[in-house]
Amino acid sequence: MRALVWIVAILGVLWCGWWFVGERGAEKAVAMVMDQAAVRGLAVRHAGVEVAGFPNRFDVTLTEPRVEDVAHGVTWSAPFAQILTLSYAPWNLIAALPDDQTISLQGQEVALKSTRMQGSLFTRPLPSVPLKRLDLVAEGVSLRSDLGWSLGVGSANAALIAGEGTQAQLALRMLDLVPDQALTAALATTDLPGTVERLSLLADLTLRAPIALMDGAPQVEAVDLREALVTWGPVKVKGEGRLVADAQGQAEGTITFTVQGWREALTAAEAMGLVPARFQVALRSVAENLAVQSKVPGQLDLPLVARNGRMMLGPIPLGAAPLLR
Repeated sequence: MRALVWIVAILGVLWCGWWFVGERGAEKAVAMVMDQAAVRGLAVRHAGVEVAGFPNRFDVTLTEPRVEDVAHGVTWSAPFAQILTLSYAPWNLIAALPDDQTISLQGQEVALKSTRMQGSLFTRPLPSVPLKRLDLVAEGVSLRSDLGWSLGVGSANAALIAGEGTQAQLALRMLDLVPDQALTAALATTDLPGTVERLSLLADLTLRAPIALMDGAPQVEAVDLREALVTWGPVKVKGEGRLVADAQGQAEGTITFTVQGWREALTAAEAMGLVPARFQVALRSVAENLAVQSKVPGQLDLPLVARNGRMMLGPIPLGAAPLLR
């Protein structure tokens, strides 16, 4: 019995020693992340680092963190940020952000508020820190700019899941999106409500390399869009298709969109000033002709085609195709 007590005591001392070693490791990890961010053009600053959670957790709190992307003129700051992990599995993390944050961009300051905003990161305990899964969740989100515009989101979720080899899956969902008051006021004379019920996306990604935290973000070779969905009152938009990166890295392929309630959508776009008056008659005529060709009555089928560095939505040119890599 005495031997068992001594064994337990020794294990307890070793475990406590491991925690204090891990505490110093957590502080070094914060410094390493700051160095890695600097290499990628991000200036990361904070007013202090505190590690708590003895003996089973490492709870890292950054006071007054500030991240600045000088090249793009974007800055994020908050009163604090927390990174939580279990001391026996430090390669899996939970990050929690405060209810009040600030984003500065393009000469304006945006107040970001939420009732909940956190993320979970699951990786493999290997030197390159390969990703297993990333989950992000936000609830009760509001953005308000000092230029006068605002935006609200009831809830938002995002997930990035690593698959076999260079495959990955991306899922996004936003519920109860409330546009700026200037836009919702313009909708009063239309059939669209002031809230967008749902925006969602599910896509399979083919990457140039597996996702690993120490290697940076890999380039995208192909996107298989399994479903994109917008539900806004009588308007329902669905999209699916495939885009690949051409030799110049620009998207090439076709995404097919189906639009139910397209007349209501077009009326709302006109009311919000998104369609100049001189184009309204021509655009309605084009839409009517396309709707006649649809196999489903009342539905508009619109192919989004990217080819030779250019992009078109049906017969409408949209300019240069986006870069995938």
